[in-house]
Amino acid sequence: MLSRPEVIDDATRAAVRVLAASVEAEDGAPPLSDGALAALGSAAVTHVVAEDGALLVGYAQRSGESGEIVSRPEAIDELLDAVDGPGLLVWSHGRRSRLTTALQRRPFDRARVLHRLERSLADPVPLRPLPDAVTVSAFRVGVDEDDWVRVNAAAFASHPEQGQWSATDLLTREREAWFDPAGFFLARRSGRLVGFHWTKIHPNGVGEVYVLGIDPAAQGGGVGAALLTIGLRHLRERGCSRVLLYVDESNSAAMQLYQRYGFTSADEDVQWRRR
Repeated sequence: MLSRPEVIDDATRAAVRVLAASVEAEDGAPPLSDGALAALGSAAVTHVVAEDGALLVGYAQRSGESGEIVSRPEAIDELLDAVDGPGLLVWSHGRRSRLTTALQRRPFDRARVLHRLERSLADPVPLRPLPDAVTVSAFRVGVDEDDWVRVNAAAFASHPEQGQWSATDLLTREREAWFDPAGFFLARRSGRLVGFHWTKIHPNGVGEVYVLGIDPAAQGGGVGAALLTIGLRHLRERGCSRVLLYVDESNSAAMQLYQRYGFTSADEDVQWRRR
């Protein structure tokens, strides 16, 4: 049975996270993005819940034209029907995603590929020197939000998701259990924010280059490489033996940077567009 609550309650949100963990264990990749998980408590997105009696067997979320689904196999088609519509964009996370077969049966085409890159942190990470007059410090909650939103918007102006982040999106992440300002590095030149490297540590101990962004006016000067190595060393010192990141296939400059620092392709997420 499907329901469309305006907001899902705490128990249902917890059940969605449990289902997502189960699907990840089976399919090898998280079935919902961080953005979808952060929006579980939001009334600004459409929620669709699939239940078999008292058991939650699937969940779909639609925000604008973008949809995400986590589900047991028997509820996938019903959830897709519930959020379907012209121009719908749906993510399948990982090459083994159970959504792929269902989307291939329908009028959907691959529209975008997000590569998951990984590297080991077993060996020490040599630090890249900071450019002249650039200093790095940790993010200050309640102080640095506006500066970060401004630079993030500039750095990802052409990115369909990251470039649209507002202060509310940032504050939502600050309330997540994994958020740690000590692993959120800000680079400044003469007091002005010019770049950042926001790291994350997953419950299984794997580190992540969560977001690495440079103000376009500061690109090409080595700020990005320096911030990358600072974040990698931080993750290693926190006990992470591996680190992952996601990068858009079309972002060749970022792909080259990460490959220079030992990252290789491990998996991919695909965004599908309905014809």
